[in-house]
Amino acid sequence: MNRRTWKYKKAIGIGLSLVLFLGGIGIVQRILDNQTDNFKDETVVKVEEKKDEEKEDKKTIETLKAPVKDGIGIVRYYYNKDDDAAKQEQSLILFEGVYRPNQGIDYANKNAAFDVTASISGTVTKKTNDPVLGWVVTITNSDKISTTYQSLSKVNVEVNNTVKQGDVIGVSGENVYEADLKNHLHFILQKDEKMYNPEKYLDQPLNTIK
Repeated sequence: MNRRTWKYKKAIGIGLSLVLFLGGIGIVQRILDNQTDNFKDETVVKVEEKKDEEKEDKKTIETLKAPVKDGIGIVRYYYNKDDDAAKQEQSLILFEGVYRPNQGIDYANKNAAFDVTASISGTVTKKTNDPVLGWVVTITNSDKISTTYQSLSKVNVEVNNTVKQGDVIGVSGENVYEADLKNHLHFILQKDEKMYNPEKYLDQPLNTIK
């Protein structure tokens, strides 16, 4: 009788040990599975966040746009010492009996007035009515790239206004400095106070201006 009881107890003990052992393996496995799932989820989130950041960076890079609608052409070019003689002649401004190199480009529409739009997004850092140049507006972005619009007859913005690329900022007009062009827009591109040929950078990313 005692031997049978001992055998039963031994069998029960072995069975309980197996149950506890197997149960312990199951618990450990579940813990490992949860940790693995959490790691996978965290990795996916980080990858997606990185992709979103890269997309955001790409969205913030603008290209330089013409400040006028299609069909309104350039009538005076930026003066470049490497251009041929004919183009250089078209890039000079005669004012008070002196020829001066053009430091921007000029648009005209057969003496008809036209809307002038912001070539870049940024803040209006200058608005002045110059007796020689007409109304002048400058827009500057966070990278210190500035676009200046001269010979305006009307201005729609104020200093410290934030404008988006393509917003109408004024209307073309006449000025004393380039009276021969009559109704026109004089357009200047600068970065860190240095002037660049706007025509060269039209439809190019702003970060190529160096």
